[in-house]
Amino acid sequence: MYDELIFSHEPHTSHDAYVGGGAYLPSEISWPCSADGVPLTHLASFPGEWFSPSLAAQPYWISIFIPYLAGEVLHYRKLRAIHGNSEAIVVGYIRSEGERNEAANQILDRGSIRLSKNDEADDEENLASKLDGIDAWLQGPIASNIGQRRISIYGGDLDAALPRHKGILSDGMGYLFLDDNFVNKAANECGRFFLQLG
Repeated sequence: MYDELIFSHEPHTSHDAYVGGGAYLPSEISWPCSADGVPLTHLASFPGEWFSPSLAAQPYWISIFIPYLAGEVLHYRKLRAIHGNSEAIVVGYIRSEGERNEAANQILDRGSIRLSKNDEADDEENLASKLDGIDAWLQGPIASNIGQRRISIYGGDLDAALPRHKGILSDGMGYLFLDDNFVNKAANECGRFFLQLG
Protein backbone atom coordinates (compact mmCIF):
# COMPACT_ATOMS: atom_id res chain seq x y z
CA MET A 1 0.00 0.00 0.00
CA TYR A 2 1.25 3.50 -0.78
CA ASP A 3 0.08 7.08 -1.29
CA GLU A 4 -0.23 7.61 -5.04
CA LEU A 5 -0.28 11.04 -6.66
CA ILE A 6 -3.17 11.39 -9.11
CA PHE A 7 -2.65 14.12 -11.71
CA SER A 8 -5.54 15.58 -13.69
CA HIS A 9 -6.37 18.56 -15.88
CA GLU A 10 -9.13 19.64 -13.53
CA PRO A 11 -9.60 22.74 -11.37
CA HIS A 12 -8.20 22.55 -7.86
CA THR A 13 -9.19 24.15 -4.58
CA SER A 14 -6.84 26.40 -2.62
CA HIS A 15 -5.94 23.44 -0.42
CA ASP A 16 -4.95 21.09 -3.26
CA ALA A 17 -1.48 20.46 -4.61
CA TYR A 18 -1.18 21.62 -8.22
CA VAL A 19 1.09 21.90 -11.25
CA GLY A 20 1.61 24.81 -13.61
CA GLY A 21 0.36 28.35 -13.13
CA GLY A 22 2.08 30.60 -10.62
CA ALA A 23 3.02 30.30 -6.97
CA TYR A 24 1.66 32.02 -3.88
CA LEU A 25 5.06 33.26 -2.73
CA PRO A 26 4.97 36.07 -0.16
CA SER A 27 6.34 39.39 -1.38
CA GLU A 28 9.45 39.16 0.78
CA ILE A 29 10.66 36.07 -1.11
CA SER A 30 12.28 36.79 -4.46
CA TRP A 31 11.09 34.76 -7.44
CA PRO A 32 13.71 32.01 -7.98
CA CYS A 33 16.14 32.60 -10.84
CA SER A 34 18.76 30.53 -12.63
CA ALA A 35 22.45 31.12 -12.02
CA ASP A 36 22.46 33.54 -14.98
CA GLY A 37 19.46 35.49 -13.64
CA VAL A 38 16.59 34.05 -15.70
CA PRO A 39 13.37 33.70 -13.67
CA LEU A 40 12.54 29.99 -13.36
CA THR A 41 9.23 28.32 -14.26
CA HIS A 42 6.87 27.14 -11.51
CA LEU A 43 6.38 23.39 -11.88
CA ALA A 44 4.42 22.24 -8.82
CA SER A 45 3.30 23.21 -5.32
CA PHE A 46 2.47 20.95 -2.38
CA PRO A 47 0.91 21.70 1.02
CA GLY A 48 3.40 21.23 3.83
CA GLU A 49 1.02 18.96 5.73
CA TRP A 50 1.70 16.25 3.12
CA PHE A 51 5.19 16.00 4.58
CA SER A 52 4.48 16.83 8.22
CA PRO A 53 0.98 16.47 9.72
CA SER A 54 1.93 19.08 12.33
CA LEU A 55 1.69 21.70 9.54
CA ALA A 56 -2.04 21.10 8.98
CA ALA A 57 -2.92 24.30 10.84
CA GLN A 58 -0.40 26.42 8.90
CA PRO A 59 -0.49 27.53 5.26
CA TYR A 60 3.07 26.24 4.72
CA TRP A 61 3.83 25.18 1.13
CA ILE A 62 6.67 23.68 -0.90
CA SER A 63 7.11 24.77 -4.54
CA ILE A 64 9.41 23.48 -7.28
CA PHE A 65 10.86 25.87 -9.89
CA ILE A 66 12.73 24.64 -12.97
CA PRO A 67 14.51 26.01 -16.03
CA TYR A 68 12.04 25.40 -18.87
CA LEU A 69 11.27 26.47 -22.41
CA ALA A 70 8.21 24.95 -24.13
CA GLY A 71 9.13 22.58 -26.93
CA GLU A 72 12.79 22.37 -25.85
CA VAL A 73 14.61 19.59 -24.00
CA LEU A 74 17.71 21.45 -22.81
CA HIS A 75 16.31 21.59 -19.27
CA TYR A 76 16.56 17.80 -18.89
CA ARG A 77 20.32 18.10 -18.50
CA LYS A 78 19.93 20.98 -16.05
CA LEU A 79 17.73 18.84 -13.80
CA ARG A 80 20.19 15.95 -13.50
CA ALA A 81 21.74 15.25 -10.10
CA ILE A 82 25.34 16.42 -10.22
CA HIS A 83 27.19 16.30 -6.89
CA GLY A 84 23.84 16.34 -5.06
CA ASN A 85 22.51 19.42 -6.87
CA SER A 86 20.55 20.43 -9.97
CA GLU A 87 19.46 23.77 -11.43
CA ALA A 88 15.94 23.39 -10.00
CA ILE A 89 15.09 25.41 -6.90
CA VAL A 90 12.76 24.21 -4.14
CA VAL A 91 11.20 26.86 -1.91
CA GLY A 92 9.37 26.47 1.39
CA TYR A 93 7.14 29.35 2.51
CA ILE A 94 3.98 30.54 4.22
CA ARG A 95 1.45 30.87 1.40
CA SER A 96 0.27 34.38 0.58
CA GLU A 97 -3.18 35.39 -0.66
CA GLY A 98 -2.01 36.54 -4.08
CA GLU A 99 -0.59 34.39 -6.86
CA ARG A 100 2.59 35.49 -8.61
CA ASN A 101 4.03 34.31 -11.91
CA GLU A 102 7.28 36.04 -12.77
CA ALA A 103 8.74 33.20 -14.84
CA ALA A 104 10.47 34.07 -18.09
CA ASN A 105 8.75 31.03 -19.64
CA GLN A 106 5.39 30.58 -17.96
CA ILE A 107 3.12 27.55 -17.87
CA LEU A 108 -0.27 29.24 -17.77
CA ASP A 109 -2.23 25.98 -17.70
CA ARG A 110 -2.89 24.37 -14.34
CA GLY A 111 -3.63 20.87 -13.18
CA SER A 112 -4.48 19.27 -9.87
CA ILE A 113 -2.68 16.67 -7.80
CA ARG A 114 -4.47 14.64 -5.18
CA LEU A 115 -3.42 11.79 -2.94
CA SER A 116 -5.04 8.38 -3.23
CA LYS A 117 -4.39 5.23 -1.21
CA ASN A 118 -3.23 2.48 -3.58
CA ASP A 119 -3.71 -1.02 -2.17
CA GLU A 120 -1.02 -2.58 -4.37
CA ALA A 121 2.33 -3.47 -2.84
CA ASP A 122 5.06 -0.85 -3.09
CA ASP A 123 8.60 -1.85 -4.05
CA GLU A 124 11.78 -0.56 -5.72
CA GLU A 125 10.30 -1.26 -9.17
CA ASN A 126 7.13 0.76 -8.57
CA LEU A 127 7.60 3.84 -10.77
CA ALA A 128 4.23 5.34 -9.87
CA SER A 129 3.98 8.98 -8.83
CA LYS A 130 3.89 8.80 -5.06
CA LEU A 131 4.44 10.43 -1.69
CA ASP A 132 7.16 8.72 0.35
CA GLY A 133 7.01 4.93 0.01
CA ILE A 134 9.93 2.85 -1.27
CA ASP A 135 12.55 4.56 -3.44
CA ALA A 136 12.31 3.48 -7.10
CA TRP A 137 15.08 4.86 -9.31
CA LEU A 138 15.13 4.91 -13.10
CA GLN A 139 18.92 4.99 -12.92
CA GLY A 140 21.21 4.63 -9.92
CA PRO A 141 20.16 5.92 -6.50
CA ILE A 142 20.42 9.69 -6.08
CA ALA A 143 22.54 10.89 -3.21
CA SER A 144 21.62 14.40 -2.12
CA ASN A 145 23.20 16.58 0.50
CA ILE A 146 19.68 17.54 1.52
CA GLY A 147 17.44 15.04 3.26
CA GLN A 148 15.54 12.25 1.57
CA ARG A 149 13.20 11.67 -1.36
CA ARG A 150 9.63 12.55 -0.43
CA ILE A 151 7.85 12.81 -3.83
CA SER A 152 8.27 10.90 -7.10
CA ILE A 153 6.63 12.25 -10.27
CA TYR A 154 6.34 10.15 -13.42
CA GLY A 155 6.55 12.35 -16.53
CA GLY A 156 3.53 10.70 -18.17
CA ASP A 157 1.37 11.52 -15.14
CA LEU A 158 2.46 15.15 -15.32
CA ASP A 159 1.45 15.20 -19.01
CA ALA A 160 -2.11 14.24 -18.00
CA ALA A 161 -2.38 17.40 -15.89
CA LEU A 162 -0.68 19.70 -18.42
CA PRO A 163 -1.67 18.28 -21.84
CA ARG A 164 -0.53 21.40 -23.73
CA HIS A 165 2.92 21.11 -22.17
CA LYS A 166 3.68 17.43 -22.65
CA GLY A 167 7.22 16.28 -22.13
CA ILE A 168 8.28 18.57 -19.28
CA LEU A 169 9.81 15.52 -17.58
CA SER A 170 9.87 13.41 -20.78
CA ASP A 171 9.01 9.84 -19.77
CA GLY A 172 11.38 10.15 -16.84
CA MET A 173 10.96 10.48 -13.09
CA GLY A 174 11.20 13.68 -11.09
CA TYR A 175 12.29 13.32 -7.46
CA LEU A 176 11.67 15.89 -4.73
CA PHE A 177 14.04 15.70 -1.76
CA LEU A 178 13.30 17.60 1.45
CA ASP A 179 15.55 18.28 4.39
CA ASP A 180 14.45 16.42 7.51
CA ASN A 181 14.06 19.84 9.19
CA PHE A 182 12.72 21.62 6.08
CA VAL A 183 10.39 23.99 7.96
CA ASN A 184 13.28 25.61 9.81
CA LYS A 185 15.55 25.99 6.78
CA ALA A 186 15.94 29.13 4.72
CA ALA A 187 13.24 29.37 2.03
CA ASN A 188 15.42 28.03 -0.80
CA GLU A 189 17.49 25.60 1.28
CA CYS A 190 14.73 23.19 2.27
CA GLY A 191 15.01 20.76 -0.63
CA ARG A 192 16.20 19.68 -4.07
CA PHE A 193 14.52 18.41 -7.25
CA PHE A 194 16.09 16.03 -9.77
CA LEU A 195 15.15 14.32 -13.04
CA GLN A 196 16.21 10.86 -14.17
CA LEU A 197 15.57 9.68 -17.72
CA GLY A 198 15.15 6.02 -18.63
